[in-house]
Amino acid sequence: MESISISLSEGGHGYDVAEIRVDGVIDTLTASELEQVFDSLLRRCRYRIVVDLAGVDYISSAGWGIFISHIRDVRDNDGDVKLAGMVPDVREIFELLEFDKVLQSYPSVEEAVVKFSGASGGGGKKKRGATKVEIVDNLSANSLSENNPGFPVTKSLGPETNLELFALRLLKSDPFITISEIRREFARQARGLQTGWWSVFQVLKRNRLLRRRSRFRYAWSRT
Repeated sequence: MESISISLSEGGHGYDVAEIRVDGVIDTLTASELEQVFDSLLRRCRYRIVVDLAGVDYISSAGWGIFISHIRDVRDNDGDVKLAGMVPDVREIFELLEFDKVLQSYPSVEEAVVKFSGASGGGGKKKRGATKVEIVDNLSANSLSENNPGFPVTKSLGPETNLELFALRLLKSDPFITISEIRREFARQARGLQTGWWSVFQVLKRNRLLRRRSRFRYAWSRT
């Protein structure tokens, strides 16, 4: 059975920052423990948060959902959630799911903490760029489903094999293609039929094509 260890320190490094250190695996069974720590910080109006992931070997969709579901409340209160120390396997999924467009990550906790040095400590709201707001809105807690923690609800597409065959064909020709690019190309060639991140992610997961190495093997195979 997978386990998780979470420690919390506040006000270290000379900045008013809460540091969450996580060790183990963040999955469906353990994500609730991390969420309790986030909820505790937000209740106490602690909005500058660094999550040290150096000891985390794997993060499931439920785990990523913890960060995404809290990010809007944090930023609306002039704060942020910054990730630090991701191991290569975790970073690979982080980038493939394009969460690097929503969350900032840094090689070390110290580098992440320093980024808060120029931020004001007030709780007032501030305006953000339209692109970032749109991304966060699409991933807000209001758009989550019970069976899909941390990801947007997807409109019905009818037979999913259409999307699956289409995505596999694209990956065969371009293993570097991103989830967003698959979505856009599907909408263009399917005459405006829309899909969401979760549907494309499920296709990649089902076919074991989330990692770059597996994508390259698939692209070079003859099947």
